[in-house]
Amino acid sequence: MKGTVAQFGTKGYGFITGDDGEKYFVHQKNIYNKSRLRADTRVVFSTENSDKGLVAVNVKLEKQKTEPIALTDASIKAMFLLLFIMQVVVLYKVFFLSAT
Repeated sequence: MKGTVAQFGTKGYGFITGDDGEKYFVHQKNIYNKSRLRADTRVVFSTENSDKGLVAVNVKLEKQKTEPIALTDASIKAMFLLLFIMQVVVLYKVFFLSAT
């Protein structure tokens, strides 16, 4: 099941709104790696029924799908130019300014 953290308090419990529209109670002991949840964070979890209602267990942060930024030829050339300029400045300071 996937959902969004609706609220999570400093006392170690809160609620997750599942993608199915249901609210699930979550306690700190049911969170994988003991990570601290924040509101509006996407999570993946399993569900259980208890005497008091629906409970989220094995709660994990949902992995974000990000695409790597591709380097273009222009950006690579700009980086080499910057590197060259920095080397010229360092050489100038070392050889010409230290001699005086």
